[in-house]
Parts: sequence; structure tokens; C-alpha cells
Amino acid sequence: MTSSIFILYTGGTFGMKKTKKGLVPSSWDEIINYLPAIKNQNYFDSFNKIEFRYDTLNPVVDSSDMNPESWNRIAEIIYKNYDDYHGFIIIHGTDTLAYTASALSFMFNNLDKPIVLTGSQLPIFHPRTDGIVNLSNAIYIAGHKTFNIDCIPEVCICFNDDVLRGNRSIKVSTNDFEGFSSPNFENLANLEQKITLNHTLINKKNNNKVVLKPNFSDNVVNVTVFPGYNPSALISIVKNQKIEGIVLKTFGAGNLPKNSQWQKLIKACEKNKTIIFATTQCPNGKIEIGKYASSATLQSTCVVSGKDITSEAALTKLMWVIGNYSYKERHDILRQNIRGEMT
Repeated sequence: MTSSIFILYTGGTFGMKKTKKGLVPSSWDEIINYLPAIKNQNYFDSFNKIEFRYDTLNPVVDSSDMNPESWNRIAEIIYKNYDDYHGFIIIHGTDTLAYTASALSFMFNNLDKPIVLTGSQLPIFHPRTDGIVNLSNAIYIAGHKTFNIDCIPEVCICFNDDVLRGNRSIKVSTNDFEGFSSPNFENLANLEQKITLNHTLINKKNNNKVVLKPNFSDNVVNVTVFPGYNPSALISIVKNQKIEGIVLKTFGAGNLPKNSQWQKLIKACEKNKTIIFATTQCPNGKIEIGKYASSATLQSTCVVSGKDITSEAALTKLMWVIGNYSYKERHDILRQNIRGEMT
């Protein structure tokens, strides 16, 4: 059976080439010369072909320059071509790949096709590149019909031999080929000699029409609590109504220092309708407000527990919720596990 796959190259290490100015993005026309099976449209035998279409985000974006406007451009390209392909692959820089995967997972509702993000730790031009393996594995997931593999109808990351839920993933290494992990959630699939899917974890197909909600608010901040941190500047920003949401990365299971300034922050947020999305700094585990006396400060109507959500998913979810919903709706949606982003 023939599968059709749309490949979107956005930039990143995958397509970097050496110049006198350092590593810079190359064009897809240069990259594809290192991928002859795709270039010649004969990835497999005559009975199990894959048809590719490839496009480039214009202009390409270094991973560190990704932002909501970039996410919207990516999403609009996918949405425009959604009905014409069995799966989508986004080649992306690794630094912000987990942010983009999380953002896209919230933007698209009712997915019935895979959107697979991948990249590499070494450029495609490098003799030991991991890019070819990562892209080949992504092709298996996006081209599931050709390989008689069950569909994974969600935004996922395919890196090394792992298929991870996009909004459960974090970057864990700048140099290991296994650059991404999903600390609080098992792999959706493992790509060894035999491909195995974890069917009980994969989101079910939805028969409703796919819906795109693309708006993000930039009136949010990401705050990491540390020993001696004084939130007075944050209180001032809230009182001046400069922000609508705070991702607060607490100690352990939701603990804060015993400092009266934190009570003042909570009262300012309550008064100015600023949401605190409370998360843990720990990669593994979850926030449990009320478990320790040190978390009592967070027992407020302005605080929503992020449970075991990743920092990347917490930030993008908060930006997305504020960008698309009224204040009255926001708390309820943040509490919900809407795309499998938290337990």
C-alpha cells in the first residue's frame, strides 16, 4: 500500500553546514542529495511505495529563534495540506523541539494522522550523522499504511529509536544520540529491529474534523524558584497588569520558601486575575499541593496544579489557553488533561 508523506524542513542542526562563520542552515536542495531514496521517490519496492512531498519553512528558523509566530506558520502548512497526506514529518532543531511539539499538540484537536517531529545531533553532512536514522524512523511512523503499522494519531517526537509523545518530552542531552526523554510517560513506540507500539497509551482516533486553534499569548513568564529568590519584582509586574500567567517551577512536590512575599504574590494574582500554573522542578514525579506544609501558600483560587506536566508543555499550554479562552474558562482547561500532557 502506498503512503503519502509531507516533509517540512524548518531548520536546525539536521541541515547545518560548515562555513567560515560557523554552522549555518543549508537549503533542502542540498540536504536531499544525502537522501537518495527520498529524492528518487523509490523508498521501497513497487508494492510498498511512499510518495513524498517536501517543503521548506520560508525563511528557515534556527531552533533558538522559534516562537509562536513560527509555530503558527508550521501549523498552517500542515492544516492546509492535512487532507492530502497520511502523515507529516517536521525536521526541526533540537533546542526547542519539545516546545514546538507541545505547542502543536495543543493547537491541533481531533487528529487522526501522525505529526512527527525529528532532527539530529549531527548534521546530515557529517559522516556519523544520526539524521538519516532519525528521519528513516520518522518515515515509518508517518508512513504507517505502507508498513502495516497502526496509526499514532498525535504529535510525537521520533529520535534515536524512541517515539515519544510530543507534550511529554524534554531534551536531555546536547551530544548523545538519545537526545530526548519522556520522564513521566512511557514511549509510544520502540523502533528496534522489530517495531513495537504501546497501544494502551496511544491516543484514540477522533472521527470529528480536525480543528486548529492557533493563538498564543506572550503575557506569561516562566519562573524558577531558587534558595533566596525574592518575588518582589514579580509582584510588581503582576500589580502593573503586565502578565496574565505564571509558570511557577517550585521545589519538589510544590514547596515554596516560608517568606511573606509569596503570600503577597498570591494576593496580587488573585486581585489582578493572573493565573499561576504550578509545576515541579524535578524531571520525575509530580506536584502535590498540600502534601507538605511548605506548599500551603499555593492553596489559592489563582493557582492550578500542573501535576506531572513538563516545563515545555506547561509553558506552551498556558500561552495557548490564555490566547484562546476567556479568563472564566482558563482554570478549568488548564486542570484538564486535554492532549495526554499530564496524568
